[in-house]
Amino acid sequence: MNQKQQVASVLAVCFTLIFSATILSYNPESEVAGDNSFKFPSGIPPSLGAFSTTYQGTEALNAIVVSGAGSSSAKADKATVTLGVYTEDESASTAAGENAVTMIAVLDAIKALGVSENDIETVSYGVYPDYDYEHRETVGYRVTNMVSIELNDLNIVGDVLDAATTAGANRVNGIVFGLSESKIEELKTTAYTEALEVAEAKAELIASTYDITITGVYYVTESSYTPYRNYPMYETTSMDSSSTPIIEGSLSVSVNINAAFTFE
Repeated sequence: MNQKQQVASVLAVCFTLIFSATILSYNPESEVAGDNSFKFPSGIPPSLGAFSTTYQGTEALNAIVVSGAGSSSAKADKATVTLGVYTEDESASTAAGENAVTMIAVLDAIKALGVSENDIETVSYGVYPDYDYEHRETVGYRVTNMVSIELNDLNIVGDVLDAATTAGANRVNGIVFGLSESKIEELKTTAYTEALEVAEAKAELIASTYDITITGVYYVTESSYTPYRNYPMYETTSMDSSSTPIIEGSLSVSVNINAAFTFE
């Protein structure tokens, strides 16, 4: 072994000894004194709705942690009606022509009730061959034209159905009730307000029970929010021209929050 190799070996041994001594001399418990890191909560157990903690060397924080739930409901104020015309014939052009004529009559009847053309939208249109698989030939054609009608006046839903079916609509897929944007915002505000009031009432009850004073709000978080869901009324058969009663139900939103109130 030459001189350079000897020197390298000696340096490697020295480095190993120094590194080992550093590891052996490290004592985590010696750093407890004066440590400003996070401390585990102490004081009233969190399960009782309160806790006390120290963070980054600041003054101890006492807080009551509670949850609150709120909900709000209202009757539907809009509806979407989906209906249309079905025709069939040996000739595709004849079936399509009859369908168009009938659909025009249906739309005119609906508009006569004051429904704007902007609130009527075609959702599907199709021409389908009627195939005879036994003889392997097309024996006719089926044409379906479906439209959706947005109604902000629920008092005319039944009238729309009656007028459409009288004019020739023979497919009614159903009615979906919903809420306008302004009504949705109103329900959300009411639900959140109720949830916050419930949480505050819980905190005040805990404070009075333990003879402590609430000094403020530390945080408020949303744990869940359930928006309203449209509910449909389905009708799979053709409807007659008799008066059609429509009764809308209630729609609701709900929210759950968590809140921490500081106390002394």
